[in-house]
Amino acid sequence: MAEGALALVVQGANDPRVNRAEAEQIVIALRDRGFAVEYLLAPDEGHGFARPVNNMALYMSAEKFLAKHLGGRYQEGGTPEATKRLAEITVDPKTVVLTKKVDPSSVGAPKPAVDLKPGTYKYQAKLAMGGQEMALNISTTIKEENGAWTVTDVREAPMGQATDTATLEKGSLILLKRSVHQGPMTINVDFSGNKAVGAMNMNGQERPISVDLGGPLFADAAGARLAIACLPLAEGYTTTYRNFDLQKQKVKLIQLKVTGMENVTVPAGTFDAYKVELSSADGGSDKATVWIAKDSRKPAKVSAVLGDMGGATMTAELVP
Repeated sequence: MAEGALALVVQGANDPRVNRAEAEQIVIALRDRGFAVEYLLAPDEGHGFARPVNNMALYMSAEKFLAKHLGGRYQEGGTPEATKRLAEITVDPKTVVLTKKVDPSSVGAPKPAVDLKPGTYKYQAKLAMGGQEMALNISTTIKEENGAWTVTDVREAPMGQATDTATLEKGSLILLKRSVHQGPMTINVDFSGNKAVGAMNMNGQERPISVDLGGPLFADAAGARLAIACLPLAEGYTTTYRNFDLQKQKVKLIQLKVTGMENVTVPAGTFDAYKVELSSADGGSDKATVWIAKDSRKPAKVSAVLGDMGGATMTAELVP
C-alpha cells in the first residue's frame, strides 16, 4: 500500500474463501508498518455478513472510520443492539498475533484408549443459516463387518436423505473407505497407502479422485464424533489429526482440545461430559464443540460452524 494508506479489515470468522488467518496477516502487516488499521471479526459470519445486526455494526464502523480519516461527519449513536454488537466484534489490532501452523508431516493418527462398540445413536438436530432454521434427524449405526467397523450416518432433512458410510480399522479407527449418497451425487473413495483414490459422480458426470494424503485419516466421515469419544480424553488433553475434504479434494488438519468438564442436558438426559473443542490447525474455518459423556463415552451434544455453508451453524442433541 502507498504511504499514508489506511484500512478497515472486516472478517467473518467462518469464511471458507478468505480465511481468518489471511485477514489477520493483513492486519499485522499494516499495523507493523505504522498504517491506520481497524479490525472487525464476526464469529458468526462466513463469506459476507448475513445477520442484520452485524451489517448495522459494520455500517456504523465504516461511517465513523471514513469520517475520521477523510475529515467528514458521521451519525453518532445507533440502536442498542448494533452498538453492543459493534463493541463485541471490534478487535484491537495490537492484540492480533499470527497463529503458528502445524507441520503436516508431523501429524499422525491419535491412538484410541478404547474401541468402538456396535450400536445405534439418534440425534435431533437444527441447522441455522441466514436467519432461518431447519430441523434434521440424524442416526448413526455401528456394525462389525469383515473384520472392520462399518459406521453409517443417515440424515433426514426436508430436502431429502443423505447417507454417509465409513469403514474403520478396528482398534486404530483409521478411515479405510467412505461412501456418500445424497440426491444425484455419489462419492466412493478408498484410503490406503496414505492416498485417496475413487470417484465423485454427479448426474452421470464422473470426476476422479486421486490425492496424496501425507498420512492416515482419523475422526473423518461417518462416526467422527464416536471416534473422538474413544480417545484418552481428560482435562487438558490435546491432539492433532488429519481429515480429507471431499468437495475440495484437499487434506485439512484438525486441532482437538479438552477444555474442561460440563453438565449438559439433552433429550436423552443429563450428563457429566468432557467439553471437546475442535478447530482448524492449518488456517481453515473448521470449528466445533462436542460434549462427550464421561461414563458412557456417548457424544451427547454437538455444536458446529459449517464454513463451507457460509457460516451456518448446526446443533445436534442425543435422544433416547
